[in-house]
Amino acid sequence: MRSVLLSGAAALALATPVLAQDGNEDDAIDVIVVETTKTDLDAFVYPGMTATIDAEAIDLYRPSDLDDLLRQLPGLEASGGPRRTGQTIALRGQGRENTTLLLDGARQNYGSAHDGVFFIDPALLVGVEAVRGPASALYGSGASGGVVAFRTAGTDDLLGADEDWGYSLGAGYRTVDEELRGSASLYGRHGRFDGLVSVSRRSSSDITLGSGDSLPASDESLSTLLKLGHDVTDGIRAELSWQSFDGEAVEPNNAQGVATVGSLNALAQKEIDAENLTLNASIAPPSLPWLDLDLTVYSNTSGVDELELASGRQLRRDLETLGIRGDQRFEFNLGAYEAALVVGGEYYEDSQDGFDSGDATGTRGGAPDADSQFAAGWTQLEIDGPAPLGLPGRLIVLPGLRYDSFETSTPTSSAVSNDATSTRLGLTYAPTETFNVFVSWGEAFRAPSINELYIDGTHFSFPHIILGAPYFISNEFIANPDLLPEETETLEIGFSLDLADQLGVDRLDLRASVYETQADNLIDLFVDFSFDATCFVPPFFSPCSAGTTQSRNVGSAELSGYEAQFGFANGPLAIDASLTGIDGEDTQTGNPLGSLAPTRLFVDARWQFEDRRFLVGSRIQAADDYDAPTDPDEHRAGYVVADLYARWQPFAETGLTFNAGVENVLDHDFDRVFAGVSEPGRSFRFDIGWSRNF
Repeated sequence: MRSVLLSGAAALALATPVLAQDGNEDDAIDVIVVETTKTDLDAFVYPGMTATIDAEAIDLYRPSDLDDLLRQLPGLEASGGPRRTGQTIALRGQGRENTTLLLDGARQNYGSAHDGVFFIDPALLVGVEAVRGPASALYGSGASGGVVAFRTAGTDDLLGADEDWGYSLGAGYRTVDEELRGSASLYGRHGRFDGLVSVSRRSSSDITLGSGDSLPASDESLSTLLKLGHDVTDGIRAELSWQSFDGEAVEPNNAQGVATVGSLNALAQKEIDAENLTLNASIAPPSLPWLDLDLTVYSNTSGVDELELASGRQLRRDLETLGIRGDQRFEFNLGAYEAALVVGGEYYEDSQDGFDSGDATGTRGGAPDADSQFAAGWTQLEIDGPAPLGLPGRLIVLPGLRYDSFETSTPTSSAVSNDATSTRLGLTYAPTETFNVFVSWGEAFRAPSINELYIDGTHFSFPHIILGAPYFISNEFIANPDLLPEETETLEIGFSLDLADQLGVDRLDLRASVYETQADNLIDLFVDFSFDATCFVPPFFSPCSAGTTQSRNVGSAELSGYEAQFGFANGPLAIDASLTGIDGEDTQTGNPLGSLAPTRLFVDARWQFEDRRFLVGSRIQAADDYDAPTDPDEHRAGYVVADLYARWQPFAETGLTFNAGVENVLDHDFDRVFAGVSEPGRSFRFDIGWSRNF
């Protein structure tokens, strides 16, 4: 793999923000992505692919779900269909299990086969950071695809240096699902204390698809954010935040894809709850220049309770995560080189609880009662200085190492334990300030999840093929405590280019990479669907089953792809574009493997009339045809979808803002790969906001 990529051409992906705050495109290339990389390097020279979405982009797009929020990030797919309750995430062809999610630094580990994975109202967010490629050297299990970190609003995000308090109100409507939303925030600071409280409510009904069909998706949610901060003394700050999501939905049991109501997919009333309590502390007092510690302590719970309306059957899946993480940064000089060493440790545990009233023992198929514990330590060195051997320019070296030990157990089975070491090395050579090349190599792993190790209960049931109802045949889950961790190795080559000064424009930059990932001991779910011979011989039960379902290690795979993003700004015009492609196959069979997607182009162009406080823009998504060689049913036609958006502040001295948009302007009928359902049709939205600071 190394020889193939080292001899290949590099293609690219931008690490600058989608938009610069307040339209200041000149500063876009200097953004420092700290939360996910734990470095002090700006995105232009970081030896890897990063991207951010800032508060300005969130304000312009007014996203209502994960797909709306994240679609502009290269290499990322928010799949699962239009229902926000069923959306999941994949990075570079690797699914949710290989993508680490963080909220204000706290892990979000909830996972379900048919429900969503992360529940938060985008109205509470002011930023998103994403690192693509293996991040296990910093984050351990489940980060081989990358890391996506979400950040909620804080007082400093909303108040200027000379302002003490403020408020904001907002309301909006969207036609495609008749969504109504409203929000309110109050924030302020007094002395060394500050605080914020925000509330956001949404309600929507069935979704009108581009095909003309209507997708059952009635839901409503109430989200709350409370933050209290204290600057204890110079260089020491503590912040306590509480975020909750309380949602209700009436939809099929399987919230993903087309998911129509049927005998195996009952209509259910769902209660969706997520609650996060997080304490973040930064400790860097001037009197102790060697001390630069970031500490995060958190507790979060996510769960979905379901009541099948026809049968009265109750289902539950809850996951509680407790964790603590600390990072200490030491800065020093090594001759002519600036250096920093980050040393950290982490402990977290997951506890899952499942319930099914339809089972005599209360066991819910696919949701075993179990616990997992992870303990880890890591270090990362950052060296930045003149290039050696008389070469011009600058060299950045970024090695990292992490050790994890983990254990999973159930109340009725022996514990399964293992350990893993993850290493990475990143190099950036910048002969000039406007051009650099980088290479990144990293190992990553994923420990088998609670569900994969101890999956039990009934997978699905249907009426007996001879006797019919009320006699049923079931396919049963089988636990596999002998599963091995997945292991991946990724090599990536890329470059960055800034031509703004040469061409006399405000901004013109390009960043891109090609990568290849080799994976071993992949974990996959095998459904062995077969009937016992006794099903067809009187008395037709001796026994009679429809086979079994089990997680197994399945050999090796290879994923490869490219990412490229271009940014331009001059005067009132700004353009951001990205191009991504992903391919993957089982190296033994040659069959497609991974959360694959067709080649995709994303373009966002906007024009700002500063004297009129008016901005207008358009987002265009275009994708090539997709064909799965072994499954003609997976064919997806190419598509081009355009959105329009605009924002107007009618008065310079007030905080009144109007925001409007048209999504899927041409009412195009298109499918995403693996969604199994058309995307929403044409939709009009309108938002009004009022904010004042004092």
